[in-house]
Amino acid sequence: MVQTTVNPKQAQKWRVAVASKTGKLVDVHFGHASSFDIYDVDEEQAEFIEKRHVNPYCHGAENTPGDLDEILQTLADCQAVLVSRIGIGPDDRLNAAGIAPIQTYETVETAVLEAWETVTSRQSPVTSD
Repeated sequence: MVQTTVNPKQAQKWRVAVASKTGKLVDVHFGHASSFDIYDVDEEQAEFIEKRHVNPYCHGAENTPGDLDEILQTLADCQAVLVSRIGIGPDDRLNAAGIAPIQTYETVETAVLEAWETVTSRQSPVTSD
């Protein structure tokens, strides 16, 4: 039996959502984000695609969360979301939706390239006989 690893990095881009106040740092908590900057990322570069607006998940009152389903739908084509912090509930829901929540406080450029590495390294090896 030969075990080989499929290289998802070859000719593939990933879509990453970033919670940022300025577009320079990943510096917004998931629950406070009113928009996400969307990037297409490969091993060499990150390209800004668009800004997507959402109603923030946290409204200030502890028992009045926003519509997480709406946010998940807005980010449905993303493989990862980069935030400064995220609560357990949204973290679990993003994972269940196939979107990797990544907490970081880096520059956007550094963070999206690191996220691409994180997401692509989660690919499982393919086994052949």
